Amino acid sequence: MRYLALALAALASADDDRLARRIHGDKIFDTKSYVDERDRVAEFHRRYGQKWPPPKLTSKELPSYTEAMVHREAEIMLLQDSQARWDAWMFLAQARLMHNFTVPQWEVVQAPPEIYAKLLKNVRDHLANPRREREDDATAHSGVEGPNEPDFIDQERLNYEVLDALKPLHEAWCQCELEPTSVYGVRLYREGATLVDHLDVPETHVISSILHIDSKLDAPYPIEIQDVTGDYAAVNLQPGQMMFYESAKCFHRRSIPMRGDYYGSVFLHYRPKNWTFNRVDIRVAIPPHWGEGLGRRSVAVGEDGDVEDTSIVVEFALGRGAPAGVSVELAWAGPDGLAPVTILSSESQDARLGTHVGHRFVATPSNDDAAREFVVSSSPGQRFEVWP
Repeated sequence: MRYLALALAALASADDDRLARRIHGDKIFDTKSYVDERDRVAEFHRRYGQKWPPPKLTSKELPSYTEAMVHREAEIMLLQDSQARWDAWMFLAQARLMHNFTVPQWEVVQAPPEIYAKLLKNVRDHLANPRREREDDATAHSGVEGPNEPDFIDQERLNYEVLDALKPLHEAWCQCELEPTSVYGVRLYREGATLVDHLDVPETHVISSILHIDSKLDAPYPIEIQDVTGDYAAVNLQPGQMMFYESAKCFHRRSIPMRGDYYGSVFLHYRPKNWTFNRVDIRVAIPPHWGEGLGRRSVAVGEDGDVEDTSIVVEFALGRGAPAGVSVELAWAGPDGLAPVTILSSESQDARLGTHVGHRFVATPSNDDAAREFVVSSSPGQRFEVWP
């Protein structure tokens, strides 16, 4: 009832010129760095020191979340396309830098009945003739994948009415004053659709919600969200429910292909008043070793002046002699010190890494046994067992 009263009070004050005052943040944001890499690295060291991940970040995380980020980083470092890896690092740095407003960073509530009724009526009235979501821009990246393009029902005026009306609910949830920034929908997912794992725009999509309007499904179609624990929660929204979530901090996806005819929702986004966080801070927080092993950095000049390819893929394995329950942290020994790469354990016993000839790795057991060092040679098919 608290949410309903707040929503109805705001709904009465929504005005028509909201359309003229709108600001959009729906676009996939630009991840490219226009700063000289040497300057960027110098600023990284000034802000965070020599260690990665820096204590000023990990001190705010649960140990389980920190471990989840270690595993995500290891997957990122396997990417061999430089732009794809940089983009993935942008997401990782963003997730760790963004302020945490709530615990566990998402919540499901019922949408106010009067608002939901308006949305449902409009969807049912236009369900027979939606347009393609990317009809206006075929190159736009929505993050939706699968055999069928999503459809779209235009309802801009109604969307902004809802965005204004539901602002007090979002403020009550995050306990801060907000300004509306973006509303999108109605998107209609179709048979076979998935949604890539991603974060939303950090400047505008800070406090968000998905309001599920209507669907015709043959199986549940959950939104999966990585919360403060580092685990993914699978949330199966029912029509008329809305999920608050911190969409610029929490990775979210739909990894299970949709089975059914359609699944329609709107997406509401807000940011705190006087919000200043932006992607410049994110770029600076990417550690210097982000590009290790990339093809564009995989050449060296030999004594004869010829350019030599020094890139190589090697494997690390826990080893058959490892005692039960022991894990081993694998780190790259770079010019800035040890940079953690991954953790080998009974659950994750091997890792395949792109690196360079001559690079050193250090394996440190969790039981205080002596660390071991490995040097990558030019021999193909190298496999190192980190436990003797």
